[in-house]
Amino acid sequence: MKKTNILIVAMLLLSITSCNNKSSIGSIKSDNFSTGKAAEMILAIDTAYWTATAIADIRSVLHTPQPAINQIEPMFDIIQCSNSDYTASFMRHRNIVQFDYNTQYANNSYDISKNPITNPQILIKIRGNNCDSMLAIFHKNQNEILKVLYDNDLARLQNAHRKLNNPIIEKKIKEKFGLSMTIPDGYFVGREEDDFLWLCFRTPKNDRFVMIYKSPIYELNKENIITERNRITKAYIQGAVQGAYPIVANLEGYPLESIIQIRHHSGVELRGLWASVRDKMGGPFYSFTMTSSDKSSCITVDGFVYAPQEDKRNYIREVEAIVKSIQ
Repeated sequence: MKKTNILIVAMLLLSITSCNNKSSIGSIKSDNFSTGKAAEMILAIDTAYWTATAIADIRSVLHTPQPAINQIEPMFDIIQCSNSDYTASFMRHRNIVQFDYNTQYANNSYDISKNPITNPQILIKIRGNNCDSMLAIFHKNQNEILKVLYDNDLARLQNAHRKLNNPIIEKKIKEKFGLSMTIPDGYFVGREEDDFLWLCFRTPKNDRFVMIYKSPIYELNKENIITERNRITKAYIQGAVQGAYPIVANLEGYPLESIIQIRHHSGVELRGLWASVRDKMGGPFYSFTMTSSDKSSCITVDGFVYAPQEDKRNYIREVEAIVKSIQ
């Protein structure tokens, strides 16, 4: 055998056997991390079986606008493919919704798989022998589908933040507020007080902020949280012009309020918009407020964005991922 052929065989054997720290996708070897851009997802569906109207209906749900930002942006950017084209590169994507139609299936089913091939990954599979029934299953579970895909997008961000974090600021947060959080590199302390910490990430085009503050105990509801946020920002955050400071924008129906659990912390999340007193600045914010472990105070972790000439979805999702990293 020629030396060239021997070398080729050796390289092939090495590629087959060297699979430490890797997962297998058929005959394809990959590392353990999922692929995909921010807010991106795969929709695997066969246009030969589905009408254009039905596919447009599915896409409109997945294109539900990102909540509580001051312009319309979809929650997800969709990459659509057929099931025959749903190969290894697509299978490694972070977020996947697959419609698997086959007349041979005995019934219709709905399944959510977490990390089936890579990590973090969500695979939502709707299988069935009737497109109308499969579409009904999708609509019945659409809120859950959007939530698990959204949460998984936050998990991708949190994984990235953990790889390039700022341990000095994280230690400061632990000492001041008793919270463990992941703060990505690039954020710096803009202001610090006994009950307040303001973290900033600035670029020529946009700013991202995270503030953490402790307040005397109060009843956790939207009105009280807004009042306290406005008090804190007026006291501690100076705007771009003299006398300016940010407040919660007074818009009907906003902020959106939900009671949620972040690990062992139960509290209230708000999604809304902020505006400036004596200035024209504004943007979206996301906050989570909880009572302290000793029940003596309330602690708020709040992320907000200023990006006047840019889309805001990915930026507000970044600060939400930071807020939700609390432990």
